[in-house]
Amino acid sequence: MQLIAWIFKIFFSLLGLVFVLGTLCILLLALISGALWSLVRGRKPEVAVVWQRYQDMARNKAPFGAWRTGSQNTPEVVDVEVKEVTEVPRSPDRLPKQ
Repeated sequence: MQLIAWIFKIFFSLLGLVFVLGTLCILLLALISGALWSLVRGRKPEVAVVWQRYQDMARNKAPFGAWRTGSQNTPEVVDVEVKEVTEVPRSPDRLPKQ
């Protein structure tokens, strides 16, 4: 009985290995064909574009600004002009208190 169990283990292990290697080959073929198609059209490959966007997002979301080289979103500080009000204007819809 243990011989049959070992045969099934080996068979299913090889079947899983074939499935994983086949999937990796298909993905690699799709990656290469996509890169070649992008080069034929004269555009940057999508893998490079996605990787660049990921790096930009990671750089902007780094904790404590560790990866930031310079401040990109520096808000402009504007001073407020002080205006002295000597008389409080009354609106016509408000009645004076008595």
